[in-house]
Amino acid sequence: MTTTSVSGLDVLTNAQASGKDSVSSKTQLFDDMEAFLYLLTQQLKYQDPLDPMDTSEYTNQLVQYAQVEQSIQSNTYLETIVSQNINAMATQAISYMDQTIQALSDHLPLQDGYAKFSYILGSDASSCMVAIKDMNGNIVKTFTGVEQSAGRHELEWDGTDNNGNKLEDGAYVLLVTAVDSTGSSVEVQKTVFGKVTGVAYDGDIVAVGMGDVAVDMNSILAVHSGDELHPSGNGQTNTDGQTDDTETV
Repeated sequence: MTTTSVSGLDVLTNAQASGKDSVSSKTQLFDDMEAFLYLLTQQLKYQDPLDPMDTSEYTNQLVQYAQVEQSIQSNTYLETIVSQNINAMATQAISYMDQTIQALSDHLPLQDGYAKFSYILGSDASSCMVAIKDMNGNIVKTFTGVEQSAGRHELEWDGTDNNGNKLEDGAYVLLVTAVDSTGSSVEVQKTVFGKVTGVAYDGDIVAVGMGDVAVDMNSILAVHSGDELHPSGNGQTNTDGQTDDTETV
């Protein structure tokens, strides 16, 4: 008599491939286990007494089912821990309201006609270009005479374009490109500063809003307790290091 069965490892593989959570995986496991036991009892019922079937394969599959059940239970515990961590992050994010944060991002918030950002060069550059684009991809502001040495350099933007026109508050794109003396690209990281105006939580990701710019909370590098977003009056500065009153997260 020929029968087909479902392996316990297949259950785990299929659950992982389809992105199912532990609850749905456990439901599938129980359904397949029930079908498996039915096939086993039917084969035992109709087997030839003089030539009984080899039960080693079924025994191995029973062991696999037990192992998969343990894995699903472990996943349940992990999902609980992750959920608790995300809830804790959401609670922490609320405390950032009206505070100034510094985060890794390519999107720059212009708030109250002012913006601040930094770029970090992985090594010395022979040429470095810093520009700001609007959300339509148009370059509205370029910075000249920017620092080209390795390290972090801060810049301020007074919200005006290259013609001196004042631009509206909103989200802009930060573009920094640098090359060394051989013409090879230099590694660049960008951070933006912004005042937190909102927090969003969809059950999986905690996002912090700075005006029209939202960043994943995991990208936040520091929280500044002082009024970090305070124009210096020159519209463009180059500074190294971090300011005071900074809480690193």
